Amino acid sequence: MKIQKREKISTRVIERLTRYLKCLEEFLPESFISSEEMARILGITAAQIRKDLSNFIPDFEFNIGIRGKGYQVGSLHNSIKKILGVDKTNNVVILGSGKFTTAILTEPDFVRGNFNIAGVFDITKSRVGKDFKDMKVRSINDLEAFVQENNVTLAIIATSKGMAQEMADVATSAGIKGILNFTPVRVKSPKTSALLNVDITSKLQELNYWREQLAE
Repeated sequence: MKIQKREKISTRVIERLTRYLKCLEEFLPESFISSEEMARILGITAAQIRKDLSNFIPDFEFNIGIRGKGYQVGSLHNSIKKILGVDKTNNVVILGSGKFTTAILTEPDFVRGNFNIAGVFDITKSRVGKDFKDMKVRSINDLEAFVQENNVTLAIIATSKGMAQEMADVATSAGIKGILNFTPVRVKSPKTSALLNVDITSKLQELNYWREQLAE
């Protein structure tokens, strides 16, 4: 199945697709689930689910919605995986070998869903060559060759904030097509590379707002 390229699909739609995928994993592939049932589980509306899925009708294996029965779980699950590109193994490198990288490599469920941590890289000479959670830390100078040899498409930036933009620049120059930045500063990337900045402080502020609403 060839995925159709689309413009103007919002980040919120893609975010919800990941939630739909996780929800479907709790059901048997041969079973059926309605948008109403998914809505109750996820705390959103059935209309929103149907609207989100309608954006990708050309990408579905076949007409997965059956009146009176809902969606065939296995087919919908497979289609969403293909839309998100997680129906195949995606090789990832981590830039930085600090405490956050330790957490990623120690907890197997931290990164899952056909994402393979292929290597860890650092710019600090004293860390290069050392064993790091069963992986040898490589020099950032070797990144481009490693990316090409191992078909790496994604990178996680887990360095200090002062090095974040430099690491993003190095990653895109090496051929990385997607960057997940976990440092507390926003970095930029060229249009040839997708970028997500994950600001934990902002998320905590957002969470605290909702907590305040519950307290009123």
